[in-house]
Amino acid sequence: MDDLNLGQYQADHGDPNRAVTVLTAEWTRRHSILVADALGWALHRAGRDPEALPMARQADRLGWRDALQHYHRAVIEQSLGDDRSALADLTRALTDNPRFSPLLAPDARTRLARLQGQR
Repeated sequence: MDDLNLGQYQADHGDPNRAVTVLTAEWTRRHSILVADALGWALHRAGRDPEALPMARQADRLGWRDALQHYHRAVIEQSLGDDRSALADLTRALTDNPRFSPLLAPDARTRLARLQGQR
């Protein structure tokens, strides 16, 4: 297992702090949008949202349309109280791929409905 996959696994199913350590090392080796997304998500899962958001934004620097990346950024934005940006990113994630994850797409729909109900 490479460090990107290990970090992603740790962020979602293991120790988010270990994920941050592994993915920070991977980020020093390669500034990939995949690593940026994974590190941003790991930072979020470790409770470090102010650090997570710049990484989540780095993941979108090439304009790649990846629903999971938009979902990750939306959750981070929502955690930081930026519901307007979260609404836009959740909408984009579900527009790009409404079935991007059997676990996370339903959460994205729930979050989006709540945000739309607040308007």
